[in-house]
Amino acid sequence: MTSALIIRKPTNLEQHQLLQAQSLVAATDPAYLQLVTRAHDEHYACLALLKESLLKHKITFQEATRGDHWPQGDFDVVIALGGDGTLITASYGLRPGYPLIGIRSSSASVGFLCAGDQSNVGDVIRRYVEGRLMYVERKRLSAQIARAAGPQESIPTPALNDFLFAAASPAATTRYHIGFQGRVESHRSSGIWIATATGSTAAIGAAGGVPMDAGDQHLQFLVRELYHRKEEGLVITHGFADPAHDDFWIENHCPAAILALDGEKQVIKINFGDVIRFTHAEPVRVAVRPNSD
Repeated sequence: MTSALIIRKPTNLEQHQLLQAQSLVAATDPAYLQLVTRAHDEHYACLALLKESLLKHKITFQEATRGDHWPQGDFDVVIALGGDGTLITASYGLRPGYPLIGIRSSSASVGFLCAGDQSNVGDVIRRYVEGRLMYVERKRLSAQIARAAGPQESIPTPALNDFLFAAASPAATTRYHIGFQGRVESHRSSGIWIATATGSTAAIGAAGGVPMDAGDQHLQFLVRELYHRKEEGLVITHGFADPAHDDFWIENHCPAAILALDGEKQVIKINFGDVIRFTHAEPVRVAVRPNSD
């Protein structure tokens, strides 16, 4: 019998209620409370449709909230119910080769990576059961940190979207050496985006990066707000590197810096003199939205 694991996001309304902040939000911004209440209702309506479809196709399931430990047992498919952030979080615990289906649960969520929403969740599950759901293999990146005061450290969580290297304080200048294709430069900037093909349309895209094909194995890097005197002749500001062949690296010269993985999902402390490199990680199979037929 087929089994599924549903990873669902906690809604904003639930998080406000957990903090006992609902009355404060209502008092200060009734329109916002109306928005999060509608998103909450849509989310649970979509969850009900998903469960109904799974039961219809005799798929057993367990449910966990995003950020919780996964239940024990093996699952044939993981379904992320929420938006892109929920799908990214679900990808961290996915075993190699397992399918991942994203369902956008409300109009307030971003669902670029999702295969369905409330309008077609039943069709998505039916196609999965019939073996007609299509997938794309999305590349991921891992970070390797050569500690100045210790051995090399491998960050176990792979990034599906991107890494951000920056000073620990967002108000501080990020100082570092950057190496690419045999050239080394000393920079002062606001940090560096390092993105996968999937992440090329996310934060790095908003910062001026270039969209990439989903199957592209290169990483894309983009320096943010570089302080550049003409006589310095700095050119390593944006580019593409194949982690398997190109030696692209960053050496931190800040008293304290961070390497943020997929936004707020994980933040790694980077010390002065630490050197960061990037490698390919195990890709994930993510379902794509079906064409109507």
